[in-house]
Amino acid sequence: MGDSAEAIVRGFLASWSDPKPDELASYLAEDAVWVDGPNGVHKGAPAIVEELVRQMTIPESFWLEIDTLLANDGTVMVEWHGGMMIGAASVDAKVMAVFELDATGRIKQMRESFDMNSLVKQFDPPTT
Repeated sequence: MGDSAEAIVRGFLASWSDPKPDELASYLAEDAVWVDGPNGVHKGAPAIVEELVRQMTIPESFWLEIDTLLANDGTVMVEWHGGMMIGAASVDAKVMAVFELDATGRIKQMRESFDMNSLVKQFDPPTT
């Protein structure tokens, strides 16, 4: 593994702001698994890349900032907050994720946890 696990995960997350399929795929093992919080499980690099590109191109803008990152060998735990604009809605999120890297430095598993209900509520018009 050339780059540190931390550097790989930071690079992967940074690539989400301008998602390019080939770049995203370069971070993933072919048999990678993404546990996308309440959205289910995506298996294999092609399926993960397709879903990431779909999710990251829905908003007109997207950003994330890492709050906490812990790395030990091939395991990286990250907490981040971020936001996106979808139509007139500004949507903020807080996410916790664990990344497992293989011996070649590719992500073999990504497990995210976030509160989907809090995201959905941001689309609801306020009640008076």
